[in-house]
Amino acid sequence: MSVWGEPDHQLLASLETWLQLEPRLRAAPLLREPGDRPEPDLTIVLPDDRTHEVLAGALSTWLSTRIGDVRLQVTGPDGTVQVSVANIADHPSLLRAALG
Repeated sequence: MSVWGEPDHQLLASLETWLQLEPRLRAAPLLREPGDRPEPDLTIVLPDDRTHEVLAGALSTWLSTRIGDVRLQVTGPDGTVQVSVANIADHPSLLRAALG
């Protein structure tokens, strides 16, 4: 996952904390990996097949609580999708499509 927007320096930390607070994602390790941008990418290893729905919901809710131009790019087994505060109505379907 990559996240960017304003204020950029706090977005990844906020997303990481948000995901760690989701009880059904606590067993999923979060890894920060170098990316193309100054902020690292965030990788989450899902423990089972049903967890992708929980992740999609958590990402959608986190993004819907952001203000400004915040975008999230998610790559899953079924492709890559970019969601933003602007296309909030499409979050659940877009994220579930990419995550399987």
